[in-house]
Amino acid sequence: MVLGILIPIVLISVSSYVIWKSTDSFETAADYLGRNMSRGVKGATINAVASSMPEFLTTMFFLFYVKNEGQFADSFSGGLGVTAGSAVFNILIIPFAILFYGTVKLKAINFPVNRQVIFRDGLFLILANIVLIFIVRSQTLTAFHGFLLVMLYIVYLFSLRKGFGKKVIGENCEDHRIPRVKITASHFLKLDLKQILLNGRKMNTLLAWFSLLISTAVMSVGTWLLVEGTELLGHDDYTLFGIEGLHGMGVPIIFLSVIFAAAATSIPDTMISIRDAKKGNHIDSISNALGSNIFDISFALGLPLLIFTLIYGPIQMSFDVRKWSLSVWLVMFVINLIVLPLFVHSNTIGRKKGLILLMVYVLFIVFVVEENTDASWVSRLVEKFLL
Repeated sequence: MVLGILIPIVLISVSSYVIWKSTDSFETAADYLGRNMSRGVKGATINAVASSMPEFLTTMFFLFYVKNEGQFADSFSGGLGVTAGSAVFNILIIPFAILFYGTVKLKAINFPVNRQVIFRDGLFLILANIVLIFIVRSQTLTAFHGFLLVMLYIVYLFSLRKGFGKKVIGENCEDHRIPRVKITASHFLKLDLKQILLNGRKMNTLLAWFSLLISTAVMSVGTWLLVEGTELLGHDDYTLFGIEGLHGMGVPIIFLSVIFAAAATSIPDTMISIRDAKKGNHIDSISNALGSNIFDISFALGLPLLIFTLIYGPIQMSFDVRKWSLSVWLVMFVINLIVLPLFVHSNTIGRKKGLILLMVYVLFIVFVVEENTDASWVSRLVEKFLL
């Protein structure tokens, strides 16, 4: 029993490190390509896409890798779980992490926020949440549902068009130059992609796109390990490396994805937001969290669903998968309604708001545990809604 759980946990832990290291170089290249965007727009687009690529790739692997076992609905529920857990992590833990880092390292008590940016992204986030709830409620998922989600993200990008090409006056673009050193095997073992790819070179457009390609390839390996570990952890019994009789937790994929996979894929979002806060760019540090959620819901779920259903046809959702998925996303909707007013209430985020965010996240984890036992009142309410 212990070995059967330990192996997937190790795989998930290794995947977290691989995803983190690959996203570090991905974000550096994306930061260069988005150097002429205004604050707020850059955080909601370039930074959000850079930090949310793991969620997109994880959903792709859940659909196209797990589908080999014919578990179409279960595999997509893995993507739904990762996205939901990541969305909760982004909107609750990232602001708390920024506050904690600021209090310890920067000796700051409050951080400024742009209420206009938060209001803009918050409206789109709530809209995306509502659209997804009605999609998950459907018994059959089609290409139209995927197309609808992708179009929602395109509309969001269109709403940001005024901020493209407007570099902040007086803001210096980071050089991104890494001192030249002798590349050794340790750099490859540590996945120090920034050092390997740059190594004394000045960043340019061609090098930035090449870095994105290499980083995405490495990130794909990390997300594959994440999906493999999450799937094995959910099994009752499985065989791996010739070892038979290994026992997992026997828990539906969506619940494991909400906690384990979501935390692993949310590490990049957290690091990028903290890095922005460290540079004094608090607008992007918060807009990255909201923009990441919009990207996750509309694009990271929508495009894989669109591609998969165009190739293999509609996905039939079982009642249990619909119930679990809808329960999680209804709670996510309520969390948005609680948290977003906290952000727009004033021009700053302080310790009291940070503690509220942390408390809400703890309650969310408690809900996930109860939901798995069917003891949640949300589950009973959703059953009536689906019947």
